[in-house]
Amino acid sequence: MDVSVEHAGNLGRRVKVEIPADRVKQTIDEKIRRVGEKAHVPGFRPGKAPTQVLFQRYGDQVRQEAASELIQSVYSEALEEAEISPAGQPEIEMGEIKTDAPLAFTANVEVYPEIELTGLDALSVERPDASVTDDDVDNTIERVRQRNATRETAERPAQEADQVTVDYTGYKGGEAFDGGSAENVTVELGSNYFLADLEASLHGRSAGETYTVEITFPDDYQDEDLAGQPASLEVSVKSVEVDVPPALDEEFIRGMGVEEATVDALQSEVRNSLEEQVKNAIESKVKSQVMDSVYEANPIDVPEAMVSQEIERMRGEAKQNLPEGMQGDDEMLKQILPDSALREQAVKRVALGLLLSQIISDYGLEVEKARVDAKIDEVAASYGDQADQVRNYYQQNPQMIEGLQAMVMEEQVIEKLLEDATVTEKSMTVDDLLSEQNQSGGA
Repeated sequence: MDVSVEHAGNLGRRVKVEIPADRVKQTIDEKIRRVGEKAHVPGFRPGKAPTQVLFQRYGDQVRQEAASELIQSVYSEALEEAEISPAGQPEIEMGEIKTDAPLAFTANVEVYPEIELTGLDALSVERPDASVTDDDVDNTIERVRQRNATRETAERPAQEADQVTVDYTGYKGGEAFDGGSAENVTVELGSNYFLADLEASLHGRSAGETYTVEITFPDDYQDEDLAGQPASLEVSVKSVEVDVPPALDEEFIRGMGVEEATVDALQSEVRNSLEEQVKNAIESKVKSQVMDSVYEANPIDVPEAMVSQEIERMRGEAKQNLPEGMQGDDEMLKQILPDSALREQAVKRVALGLLLSQIISDYGLEVEKARVDAKIDEVAASYGDQADQVRNYYQQNPQMIEGLQAMVMEEQVIEKLLEDATVTEKSMTVDDLLSEQNQSGGA
């Protein structure tokens, strides 16, 4: 078997293979013999048709099957001989196959990039420094109460944060203008969503009041005929409502999943939750900076086959977040998330995966089993009485274990790189830290 290699770009390789004629003939002859054992050819008893007749009837099919079998059997041998480790499946170009001639084919493959890591001893990381305070705990509880508030009629004039429902009619030059009237419009005071002059006029108003307010439309108002123009609104206040949060009582606390329904127990639960969120947010922010620094310091070409696979994986991740009725529509998902929208992030993911693999190899890192076991215990503990079943499930499921091993190895890589990094502390409030985390979408 003759093997030669041509370069096609940085990562592309054209592996040209020629299989000797005798091996081709042997494979074809064996296949035609097997066909002849079962073939029903008119005028001949089963298994007795002459080879020439079999070739006339089945020759093209047999030659194609033989070619496929030969290519499949020698492909790995050819790569080994050419000292190539492919990144993805090959594209095969096959020449004509004849019974008494060599079979030539070309395997177009991509290889992994050769990586020489740089800049790992010059990483600079800003680690957030945030501690959970009593105010953070109280503010979190208050936000939960506000999310569970009920809307009630306010027996007083409207004030900030109230919901005021109005009817209004707009006049310009004393004449009502098109699109200037509306009924049952609810304005949240302080939201700055409606016209500023209208919202300001509602402060101190009570249900049942009717009044006129002079306004000026903003210069960038959507209706060009009204933009920057003065007008007046005749406003009828129909209702003033206020959001009333639930009392911080036993019922509310139990509803938050705290069995010991006391304020102290609730505060303790919230503090523990916030501290866990802060810990995860700090780790995520540090990890993100390390990863970005490694990526920027080590630009590499990545195999297109791996990028395509990553794009499909990312699309699959997005699919899980779609409403159940839309999850089966792959074509629609491709329209919403075309390859072009995912490519940049996919390239970065693939590159980082290759870079991390090189770091693991260069530093000789191995997964610490004790840390994997600790991860299993951590996950299991969150299931309470079912912890033992969850632990057994993980231990008996190789895929789950592999996932945890990858997570632990990534942590070990980050820790190793931080040993030589310049780390500075940045003081942050818990709200700012968690807000940044939410905006970035996490790790």
